[in-house]
Amino acid sequence: TEPYTVLVMGVDSQKEGLNANAAFNGDTLILITFNPKTLTATMFSIPRDSYVPIACNHNAYNKINSSAAYGTSCVINTLEQLTDVKIDYYAKINFKGLVKLVNAVDGVEIDVEQTLCTDDSSRGGQICINPGLQTLDGEQALVYARNRKALVNGDFGRNQHQQEIVM
Repeated sequence: TEPYTVLVMGVDSQKEGLNANAAFNGDTLILITFNPKTLTATMFSIPRDSYVPIACNHNAYNKINSSAAYGTSCVINTLEQLTDVKIDYYAKINFKGLVKLVNAVDGVEIDVEQTLCTDDSSRGGQICINPGLQTLDGEQALVYARNRKALVNGDFGRNQHQQEIVM
């Protein structure tokens, strides 16, 4: 009955499975607050290179994605300290998890604004997606979520793409 906040963490890993509190390469951080009374949600992406005090490292300043090297609890504590938002739950997903999740819901409809290419996480080589409204499968959604260097607005564009996939 009360609003709650979930932290979605994208992990830069192609391995099967994840350890709940193990160190990892943090790549995506999205806070999602759900309001069950109004049936609305608010998403807020934290750019991976944000320079912040790392809670579990004596508040020494570093890029926020470096907090992941200390495990999930460090990421949560750092974000709670930074945003003054209590994180009630978290979800951590890696490349394979995203591919499987998107495929399990029969894809995500995205209006891709430009041609994007990146490594194919399952078969090797490269995979590309072309502009236009389309339903992306898991590998294509991963291409959309990972790209930043090809985007005119870099990491901010990638954050927007990741939010579109979550929506």
